[in-house]
Formats: sequence, C-alpha cells, structure tokens
Amino acid sequence: MAIYKDDKPTKDGRQWYYTVYKKDLNGNNKKHKSKRFKSKTEAKEAERLFLVKRDNSIHKLFKDIANEYFKNYENSRKYYSYDTILNAYENHIKDFFGNLYIDEITAIDIKHWKDEMFQKTYKRCDKITHYSYNYLNKCYCVLNSIYKYAMPLCGLNTNVVELIGCFERKNDEVIEDENKLRYITIENFNLFIEVIDADMWKTFFIFLMFTGMRKGETRALKWKNVNFTECIINVYENMDKKNRITNTKNKQNRKIKMNKRLIEQLLFYKNKMQQFSDFSEEWFIFGSFAPLSLNSIDRAKDKYFNLLNENKKGQEIQRITIHEFRHSHVSMLINEYIKKCNSLNIKIDTTKFFLMLSERMGHTIQVMQETYMHLFPTIQDEIVDLLDNL
Repeated sequence: MAIYKDDKPTKDGRQWYYTVYKKDLNGNNKKHKSKRFKSKTEAKEAERLFLVKRDNSIHKLFKDIANEYFKNYENSRKYYSYDTILNAYENHIKDFFGNLYIDEITAIDIKHWKDEMFQKTYKRCDKITHYSYNYLNKCYCVLNSIYKYAMPLCGLNTNVVELIGCFERKNDEVIEDENKLRYITIENFNLFIEVIDADMWKTFFIFLMFTGMRKGETRALKWKNVNFTECIINVYENMDKKNRITNTKNKQNRKIKMNKRLIEQLLFYKNKMQQFSDFSEEWFIFGSFAPLSLNSIDRAKDKYFNLLNENKKGQEIQRITIHEFRHSHVSMLINEYIKKCNSLNIKIDTTKFFLMLSERMGHTIQVMQETYMHLFPTIQDEIVDLLDNL
C-alpha cells in the first residue's frame, strides 16, 4: 500500500494514485490500482477510505442476514408474496448458503449453487420434472435481494450474485406449444366431470373451468359474493396458503359473468347446502364455514384424473394443475371465439378479444397476449391470403 506519482499526468493535471491489495471473485489477493488524483493528499484520503471500507466488512452468517431481510419484507408486503419468497429460500437457498459468512461468499459459490439448481427435480402431476427457468430465476431474485440488502449493512463492495447473473435458457432448446401452456379441452373436461361422484367437487371443478378464477380467489369466495339475479360473481378477495384473506393478486376488484351451466350447478349445490340448519351466506362456497384446504384440492384432482384414465383404458388424458384450469378457461373461449368468427365470416380481432378477457381474468392486455396469442393459429390464414393476392 503506497502513494505514487505518474510521470504522465492527465490533461487536467491528475497524476497521483495509490495501490492496495483486495480479494478477487475467487477469494485471492489481487493488486488494485486506483484512479488518479490531482494531489498526493487527495490520493492518501481516497486510499484511507478504501481501506476502511475494505477492512470493516461485517462477519455475519448468511442465514442471519436472511432472517433480518425477511422480517423487513414481511412488514411491507402481502402474505402471499412473503410466503412465496420464503418458501424459495427455505427449499433452495438456506441449506446451501445458510452457514457461510456473507463476506466470504464468492462467485464460485454462486456458480456451484446454480449448477445444483439445474439438477434439481420435483413431482408434478405424477411426473418427475426439472424446475422451469421462470422458477429458477425467481429463486435467483430472492438470493440477489438478500445479498443487496446485506451490502450496505456488511460493507460489501461487490455483488457476486449479479456478477454471475441469472439462469439463461439454451438458445437451441426447442419448446413445443403444448409445453409452453398446458390445458384441458372442453371435450376431455366433460369426461373428467363424468367420473366425479361428489357434488361439491363436481361444482368446484366446473367453477374453475367456467370462471378461470385463481385458486386463492376461489377458496376465499363466499355465497354472499354470488349474485344469481344478475348472474355475477364479485371477486375482491384472495386466500393465501395459511388461509389469510388478502386482496387479489393485482389488487383489482372485478365482476365475472356466469354462463348457464355454471349457474345451474351453483344453484343445485347451494340448495344442497341450504339443507343444513346453520347455513349462512357467510359460508365459503367450497368448504362451508371453513375453506377447502390446499391438500384436499390436490388430492381430489389427482383422484379424479386417476379414475378418468383408468376408465379410458387407452390414451391417457393429460393431467393439469389447478392453476392450469385457468389456462383451460381461456383456451376454451379462444376456440369458441374462432368458431363463431368463422361461422359468421367475420374477421378475428385478437385485440378486442383480449381487451374483453383481460378484465375477466384480472390481467393486463399485454400479459394476456404474451401468454395466449399462440393459441390463435388461424391468424396465419390472413397472412396467406395477402400472399396469394400478390
């Protein structure tokens, strides 16, 4: 560590600099040369500040910093958001980094964590699969947020998480449409409904298919939220994994119009519920005085898909998650819209369609287009017509 004078000053007269040693991304000492200063005094002061910052990093365990981060996060965010990132941390970050000191974590550690995450698998609809790039990057963002939180508190100079970067998809990876967006057709859904022997579950799955509502919104819904006179469902609440009531995902209250099949099924099921002496409009539609548990929902779905495929004794009907009934709702509407346009010989207007549907689904038009536009294959017909007219 010393102050030096360069023989060739800059145009504005800066020629003094200092050299020090600091650890590189792999933890090895590396010589560092500063920028140049106008005077020896300025260079010395800059050197002093650099050494104070370098030598006074706080030696804290990663898990202790993470606990502080989550306490602050919980006070300012929705329960659902908090639970989601906490789950990612507990399952995929804590065991790897928890007992490391945060000022000793290197870029090599981050790379090894990413390699391990690439290899992880989980069970989805009775199949073992790798985590999606979206989920991997969600975990990356949690790790990066914790590290950003630690930097000013622990005197860290470099964010090694950002230096390594997020998970990137291989450029040559082929992703077929059915893997981009999974859904069940209305024909297969009707077969699925036929094997359900319980009124509540039959109503529950018909409700998901014909409203496209999110799982948390459906669990939070009470009979008082359904207006049978106007055929409207009022959606303004969501239920998280710990059965806490919050606002909807995008904080949007919305009204969902019901079709005849859904109205008939809901009225049938409500008449059944009204036979109980303590029935109340405050009851949850699915679960009565207490909401359905997440485990019960998943078990029922798996049970009836198993029963359906046992009865089919042929080509297995694709199993979907509860959230993918939401995709199925949109897919069903797109197919019917295309059929209607073709039968009336009118132009398919995807902008108008997504404008109408975005309010029903509680999404922006942009999100709707990015997610579902590829389900409009007949738009290519208009392009071919233009080419044929050349």
